[in-house]
Amino acid sequence: MDKLSTVHKPKYPVQTLEKALEIIEVMYKEGVGGLGISELDNKLGIGKSTIHRILDTLMAYNYVEKCAESTKYRLSWKFFEIGNLIPQQRNLSNLNMEDLQELCNKYEETVNLGVRVDDSVVIISRIDPKSTLVANVPIGTREPLHATGMGKVILSELSKEELIRIFGDSPLKSCTPNTISSLDDLMIQLDKIREQGYSIDDEEFYPGLSCIAMPIRNYKREIVAAVSVSGPSMRLNFTKIMNIKKDLEKTCNILSNYLGYNENAANE
Repeated sequence: MDKLSTVHKPKYPVQTLEKALEIIEVMYKEGVGGLGISELDNKLGIGKSTIHRILDTLMAYNYVEKCAESTKYRLSWKFFEIGNLIPQQRNLSNLNMEDLQELCNKYEETVNLGVRVDDSVVIISRIDPKSTLVANVPIGTREPLHATGMGKVILSELSKEELIRIFGDSPLKSCTPNTISSLDDLMIQLDKIREQGYSIDDEEFYPGLSCIAMPIRNYKREIVAAVSVSGPSMRLNFTKIMNIKKDLEKTCNILSNYLGYNENAANE
């Protein structure tokens, strides 16, 4: 059976615990309707007596239950109860801002964290570099979804019907000469953003300011926020933006993983 993690290897592995976790993994993935001791032994090869002792202990702690009128075992609702607590303990307010600070320090540009509120993106966290001139955009500022990097990343997940509900049939509000002004043009750009995984704001909201933005996803694979690195267009040329992209992607993956997003599961 595949090992559970390729990231962390235990220094002092507990073999009985490892076997118990392997049993839980098999029951989770293949145990619809329950699995018997012989079935588990055929899949794991760790011995029927070992499996029986482990199942007996798991039953004592209410993690496993015996199927009615059967010799098979299945996971109990306790896993569901535990799983439901995790999203409450891991939310945007608990994200590690040190990851955003590292981005800011490395590129000496402003790093923003934003979420969607109605037809706007609201900046809920902002880290400014100490050594360079930056735009004064305070936390809590509402910016239009269609005219910002973070906003367009958030919009990229929405359907055509949802976009129409947000913007209607009227022309989109122009903030600068570079702002996308029609819903059709916006949809074309959102298709590109969805494909490439990032959005660029080329002076579409603030004249002279550009940014690159990427999404943060949760355990449901939904985009719940976005992170952008922004600065004066004269500093954020294409080469620098592409360099930032590599580190921004890593940062957003770390934050998404904290919220339960599993990229491998998304690709299965």
